[in-house]
Amino acid sequence: MFFGISLVNLPENVMKVINDPKASKVLATKTPEGVIHTIHVGSIIAPNPNTIAFAAVLMKETSKNLEEMKRKGELASILVILGMEAYQIRVNIKSYETSGPIYEKLSEEIEKLGLKVRGVWITEPAEIWNQSASYEAGKRIA
Repeated sequence: MFFGISLVNLPENVMKVINDPKASKVLATKTPEGVIHTIHVGSIIAPNPNTIAFAAVLMKETSKNLEEMKRKGELASILVILGMEAYQIRVNIKSYETSGPIYEKLSEEIEKLGLKVRGVWITEPAEIWNQSASYEAGKRIA
């Protein structure tokens, strides 16, 4: 539990979508003024059921937002979409890392694109919502 937030584990089907390189992945943060800021983040991965990580390559405004949201104990939101399947995961911002196994893995993948990773954000799932194009849309799954 973090700032009164219960953490949850990602179900296998949600992890599968997050880890699929063909999935679209969007990160939503909030500016200190309360304005929602969204970006496409192709590097989002779930190395295990209680961790979602993504690389900071060019995300200057987003990283500032994440730092402030972490300080305040606020949740960021990740939307992953693959075909008709979609999930919103509200995440607790755990840490920003510049070394370690997740950093090394993401750095290796992103260097293939000719880009350099500045750091890796580590988050923990707090809520998972089905946002698929189905009658299950809008239902909380964890």
